[in-house]
Amino acid sequence: MSVLTIKNCLDPVLRKKCDLIQDINENLVTLSEDMIETMYAATGVGLAANQVGIASRLIVVDLGFKEEKHEPLIIVNPVITASEEEQIGQEGCLSIPEVYADVKRFQQVEVKGVDLNGKDVRLEAEGFMARAFQHEMDHLEGKLFWDMLGKVKRDMLKRKFKKILKEMQE
Repeated sequence: MSVLTIKNCLDPVLRKKCDLIQDINENLVTLSEDMIETMYAATGVGLAANQVGIASRLIVVDLGFKEEKHEPLIIVNPVITASEEEQIGQEGCLSIPEVYADVKRFQQVEVKGVDLNGKDVRLEAEGFMARAFQHEMDHLEGKLFWDMLGKVKRDMLKRKFKKILKEMQE
């Protein structure tokens, strides 16, 4: 397994709608393993394939960091088929390091897709797990969490990110 480079929010791949995965093969399995390793190395809870430069509909999610017990979920071609209630909670993103904002999301979601064996997957998630799924699936549509905010707040966060990026490059 390898730790991949996470693209930052200025990379055009993060604004592209990702392609459906037609074939689950060894390359996809390797990519998912590398994405999990990358997510853990960055202390994240989720990662979408386009965050590592691959515009395909693949996400990995694992909230196990809280208990130090890893149980990664890998979903190919995920879709949200049902959602209920709304919540506001803080979000960050591995592609926008050190920037956080309160974002409105659904409290409960049903997610369907397939696993790496091509078997149908159906998950019901609530709270932080529901938020993580929605966040990662937004990436697959070319959206970032700050797109959910008003223009003034979004522009403030973009300026903050550019300042952080400049400091990281110095």
